[in-house]
Amino acid sequence: MNDKPVIVARELLKVYGVSLLEDPERLGQLLEDKCGDCRHEIFLLSFALRDIMRRGPLPDASEFEEKRELIIAGFCDNLGFSQPSALWAADAISAILEDDAEEQTNGKIEARRGFLDDLDDVDDEIAKRPRTAHLRKKAFRNGFLLLGIMALFVGLFVRITDTRIVADDEHRILFLAHLSGADAAFGHVRLKGAQLAADQVNASGGVKGMMLRINAHDVPQNPSEASDVVEAILRERRITAMISACGDRVNESLADLADRYEMPLISTESGLLGVTMASGERPWLYSFRTSFDDSYRGMILAYFLTQGLGRNRAALVFRAEDERSVEVRRAFAAEIAPRGGEIAYEFSLGTHGLRNRDADEIILSRADAVVFACEPDLGVARAAQALRGAGYDGPILGAGYDELLRSEAGGAIDNSWWILQASPDDPQLMSFRSSYRDKYNEQILWGDFAGTVLAYDSIMWVADVLFRSPGFQGEALRHSLLSTRNLALTHATLTIDPRTHAPWNKAVALIYCSGGGERFQKRFRPK
Repeated sequence: MNDKPVIVARELLKVYGVSLLEDPERLGQLLEDKCGDCRHEIFLLSFALRDIMRRGPLPDASEFEEKRELIIAGFCDNLGFSQPSALWAADAISAILEDDAEEQTNGKIEARRGFLDDLDDVDDEIAKRPRTAHLRKKAFRNGFLLLGIMALFVGLFVRITDTRIVADDEHRILFLAHLSGADAAFGHVRLKGAQLAADQVNASGGVKGMMLRINAHDVPQNPSEASDVVEAILRERRITAMISACGDRVNESLADLADRYEMPLISTESGLLGVTMASGERPWLYSFRTSFDDSYRGMILAYFLTQGLGRNRAALVFRAEDERSVEVRRAFAAEIAPRGGEIAYEFSLGTHGLRNRDADEIILSRADAVVFACEPDLGVARAAQALRGAGYDGPILGAGYDELLRSEAGGAIDNSWWILQASPDDPQLMSFRSSYRDKYNEQILWGDFAGTVLAYDSIMWVADVLFRSPGFQGEALRHSLLSTRNLALTHATLTIDPRTHAPWNKAVALIYCSGGGERFQKRFRPK
């Protein structure tokens, strides 16, 4: 373990005061700015502080020492820390809480725990490294990006300034979802999220005085039938933009239609690359997404495994017959090696699931974490049970989570981490939950929450685009969508990658399962 974050934290407390310890998120961000090469230690320290704050006020140094063993046990039980990691976190906090700086330099803490050995070196590093260095680099890079975007707008100005056409002084947004059949409940709750956003925009004056009108339409599950239905609507009605909460294959078929009609299409939940990418190198011109794709999902799993959990030998479980799972696997494998990790064992669930002998092979591989690169369905729940039954007690990591997984797997998913688009327990989303409950007199179910807030934010994105766009059709809207930068939405800040038309480096929600329940931890993005 690297003790530099402890030394830097002591220096930060001299500037910001001890109250900084009561804001672990801010402390973690400041530490990453000053010692970004110690992300694992920063993760342990910030999460340990968050766990202590959950139980009550921050103790002083003497109180901390009295409760030291209970606190360490809590780190292991509540956060899934290994014993060495829990001990390091406790030592780090104890060192930071010490009030007498002279006592530290006289060797008492140094002799007991080995902290503060290189204080002078760290002081020099902090003094020489300006806090805004990375911000200046980012601003310089973004400046070039902005100049390129401005050049595009100037070149297209004559073409797009005459396209300010709306219908009856309102912007008609075509909202597509499966509103009948087996998926009707999913479609309707997402439609309600979209309508809530439109009502809030209209209540504040609309977009430049024009109201948003949601035109909802039931779309068949069959991709070709869905494309025919939507094409008939586009021929008959004047539509400003399309929002689709449909399945991957339907959205893939609509991408070609959007290009032919020069009609912006935003997919709310699709992870399939083909929804926005016409080929491996070229995106569809008019198709965008609010959710991150499967490639990003694999990358974020590898990032959190190596940088967040500090693990480097993964057993990877995926589904060979599932195109999306294969893409998550590919991206995970491409990302883990440069970060110093490796895949010790991989296995496709297939139709038989994870059998006892497969679980034994995973344990024999000496993998220090098991990663599920597939949707958290019944097969994943049973695979987790098989792993625990075979004696595996290490962390489990996966993308996506709902209460069904907990009800099926039970305690087998204790000590597991899951990456989500958005979590209903995120404090920053409480206002959205309250607004939805007040309007519809109902709560959003756990499994529907992410899709509903993505539908809501997609409407908010369209409203922002209409505010910024010099015209209300075709090229004008497309380039305004493409130029979205640092847009603060409800669930995340959105920047669109022009290479993929997908969110770039979007924050994800992280939850941890332990003791028969799940707890939201934080939102984070890779560094």
